[in-house]
Amino acid sequence: MDSFLLTKYTIGDGLGMGSYSPGHLLWLLMIAAVIAVLGREYRTMDGKGQRVVLLVLAALSLADELFKDIVPIATGQWNWAFLPLHICSISIFAIIAHALTRSSIAAEFLYAVSLPTAAMALVFPNWTAMLPCCNYESIHSFSIHGLIVIYTAMLLYGGFRPSAGRLRYVVAIFLALAAVAYAANAAFGTNFFFLSSGDEGNPLGLLERYIGKGYLIAFPVIAAICWLPMYMIPMHLERRR
Repeated sequence: MDSFLLTKYTIGDGLGMGSYSPGHLLWLLMIAAVIAVLGREYRTMDGKGQRVVLLVLAALSLADELFKDIVPIATGQWNWAFLPLHICSISIFAIIAHALTRSSIAAEFLYAVSLPTAAMALVFPNWTAMLPCCNYESIHSFSIHGLIVIYTAMLLYGGFRPSAGRLRYVVAIFLALAAVAYAANAAFGTNFFFLSSGDEGNPLGLLERYIGKGYLIAFPVIAAICWLPMYMIPMHLERRR
């Protein structure tokens, strides 16, 4: 089978594009360019125009996720790891929920959980060690995390104000989803939420190499490191205004 259609579970060794390769950096540049250009236009749109943009981004995210699943099903490569229980897949449901309802909880989840995790996935991709640039799953991995970042960026361009008071709902939702992911990992031998292993190619994998299962303590630490500036800076700016 052509390497374009292979998944990271079926592709051979030595074909990965590599992190911080020209292909990886080009993807980051393209995503940043889309945010800058679309964000400038989005800010000038009326409410109807902004709603259309969010609906289009939500539709693209859903199509991207379906594309990820259709290829391995059609080629006989599907396994339990393709269930929509990764944080990025769950983020797509949050995007759709927000695009349809403008839910403040969905927006907060996207800001607090989806934005930092998708951004970290783009900076520390675990698929580049296995997949070439011209591979369907590689393209999906970059595009879906890029769409999550772009959607959340549009919320900020549109005036979304993060609220620390809503974090308790976000944490409760995240813990409930983590429990589902843990059960799925136990049942199917998967690694949703990186609860089974840190995986190679990201900082969690490096931590696991040195401290074993203790790497799980990094989750609340990383959340605190991310959330302190993400919430303190907007609060400071709001007070100054």
